[in-house]
This record gives sequence, structure tokens and C-alpha cells, in this order.
Amino acid sequence: MAFTRDKGPDRPYDAEAGAIDAPPPESALSWKSFLSTYLPALIYALGAGIALPAVPTLAKSFNVGFGVASGIVTAFLLGNLVGTIPSGWLIDRFGRRSVMIAGPILTSATALWVWNASSFSEVLVLRFFSGCAAQMWVMGRLAAISQNAPESQRGRLVSWMFGMDNTGKLAGPVIGGYIASEWDATAPFLAYSLIALVALAFTLMFGEKATRVDPGARSSKPVSARKLTIRQIILPRLVYFGVALFAGLTRGPVTADLLHLYAAYAYHLGPAEIGYLATGAAVIAWPIGFIAGWILDRFGRKRTMVPGFTGVSISMALLSASAYWDYSYSWYVGFFFLAVATQSLTGGSVQTVGADVAPKEARGFFLGMWRFTGQGGQAIGPIIFAILASQVNYSTAFLFTAGCAACVAALLIFRVPETRSDTA
Repeated sequence: MAFTRDKGPDRPYDAEAGAIDAPPPESALSWKSFLSTYLPALIYALGAGIALPAVPTLAKSFNVGFGVASGIVTAFLLGNLVGTIPSGWLIDRFGRRSVMIAGPILTSATALWVWNASSFSEVLVLRFFSGCAAQMWVMGRLAAISQNAPESQRGRLVSWMFGMDNTGKLAGPVIGGYIASEWDATAPFLAYSLIALVALAFTLMFGEKATRVDPGARSSKPVSARKLTIRQIILPRLVYFGVALFAGLTRGPVTADLLHLYAAYAYHLGPAEIGYLATGAAVIAWPIGFIAGWILDRFGRKRTMVPGFTGVSISMALLSASAYWDYSYSWYVGFFFLAVATQSLTGGSVQTVGADVAPKEARGFFLGMWRFTGQGGQAIGPIIFAILASQVNYSTAFLFTAGCAACVAALLIFRVPETRSDTA
């Protein structure tokens, strides 16, 4: 390949201040990682989990069809997509801490506004900006892990950070379903607004104290972040971007909760039932996500991702068959949990690969482009899924997702080299 992997923290040189002391390597098992990464991610996810079962009910409350209702989740993903590159630029320009503080503040404000929203179009706009806000916090943490963590720790740090999303959803959907049932479909968003501020408090107390740019970006070396062109950043890593794109297309319908929306329309589930289903999925996904992080570091990225995406392809094909032959709700639940389990094996893996191959000279911008590709897939995937579901049938929509997962597995097997240099 035409590039070298970033093997962890370096000691950069500042032309004005001289040598800059690099932060100590970030360990996956430390109080610092727990308080600065895992705990805020857990609290953030708890708020998102509380809002989760209210999303389909909120969409249905405006008396719109499935295709239009899917906009309430695709708007969030579009916000995730649009927020990637600006977040990377902001990280290089103002530092990770500033971006990670702004994210929860914007999340809290948009969730509070949804609580008072009076039209479906207003909700769509707010969900878009909520997606941008969520991206800011994630990008800041990924940049820190890419810079500070050695290869042998990144798989766990990234996977366990994203695994906190499942941990937060263990209790969140049940609480959100209860709140929505007792009050109304917008009430869980008020709780989400308050919880986002709690996550912000932990970021302020235990996150990085200095607001500064990535030292590698201000190095006095000949090639700097400003001199690297998009061509120089992308072309040597093009096959990796292909994996990120198809992985995003695969994960989009699941992460956008379109399977919950499908269950609400196909099986007439209410917020409480969706909350129980989401909690069951989180119970299954929780241990798998943490185990996947260990496997990524112990055996390598490919040995984790190939079985994971192959399993996703099979489970989505089974869901396609379930929808085509109109299987009972019990069959759907079984196939749905299988899809959750296989998706969990891939959780954090694509972002770990991005952290592996990120150039230190343009870390923030590269991660912005990387997340843009993956989030682009995650934004387009639900749109294609919704179009196929409404214009053709649900079976075809699930089959499309199965095909995207198969593409990821094929790329990994035949085209992508291992990104860990010291695997057994």
C-alpha cells in the first residue's frame, strides 16, 4: 500500500513551542477511558434509548404513510452524514474538546424542541440537527482514540464505546415506552434533552482539559494537514472506503430503527411492545459487542468482520423470506434477534479500521471523510429500504440489505489487507 499505518501516539514538534509532550497511550481498561469515553457514551445512549420507541409512534401521530414516516429516522442519519466533514474540520481547527462539548448542547436543544414540535416537517428539521450533534461527539472521541491509542487497544476502545449504545438501550426503551404510553409520544424527548446535559457534565469533568488541535496536524514536517489533497487522502485507501460505504448501506436500516418501524406497520406494535423488542435486542447485542472488541484486537479486524457481515447477510435474507411468505410475528422476532446478534459482531469494526489507517497529518479531516462515507451509506440505505418497501414490497427491501452485507464480506475476503500489523 502507498501509506503507513499510524501505530499509536507520536511525539510531534511545534515550530513555535518546540517538542510537545504527547498524552500517555490510552488503555481500553482504565478509569480514564471509563470516565472520559464509556460513561458519557452510556449516558448519551440511555437518552437515545428512551427516545427510541417514541420515534415510530411520533411519526404515526402525524397520520403519514410508511414512506413518509421513515423520514423521521432518515433525517437523523442525513444530519449524521452532513455533520461528518464539518466536525472533522472543527476538530482540526478548534480541538476535540470544543466539538465534544458543542455536540451534547445541540442534542439537548433539539430534543427539547421536538417535545414542543407542532408539525411533521418541524420534527424532520430537528431530527436532522440532532443527527449533526450526535456526530460531533463521536468524531471527537474517534479522533482522540486514533491519536492516543496503540493498535492493540483500538479495537476494544472503539467497539466498547459503540457498545455503550447497546448498554444504554437496555433500560432506555422500556422507560421511553412507559413514558410515551403514560403521557404522549413527545414526552421521551424531554427526558432525552435532560440526559444529554448529564452526558455533557461528565465530558466537562473528565474529558481532555486542553482545547487544542491534533498535534500531528500542526507538525513542522513537510507534509501537513493543509497540504494533503483529498486525492492523497482517499486514493491509497480507496478499497477501505468501499468497505465503509457498503457497511453503512448494510447497517443503515438497522441503526435507523427501520426494523422497529416495519414491526409497527406490519405487526401493529405500540410503543410499549417496541420498547420490549428493543430492550431484548440490546440484551443480546451487549455482550457480543464487547467480545467483538476483544476479538478485533486479539485475532485481527478481518477475522471478526467477515463472519459478522456474512451472518448479517444470512439473517436479512431470512427476514426477506419472512416478509414474502408472511410468517408470524414469532418468526420475525427470531430472525430479528439473529440480525441483531450478527450486526453486533461488526459493531465498531469499520471505525476501528478507519482509526488504523488515518494519516496523522490530516487525522480530523480524514476521519470526517471516513465517517462521511459510512454515514452516507447509513443515510442512503434506509432511503432505499423505504422506497423498496413502499414501492415494491418489504421482502425486496430486506434482500437489498442482505446483498450489501454480502458485498462487504466479499471485499474483505478478496481485496482488503489486514490493518493490524501484529496479529497472530
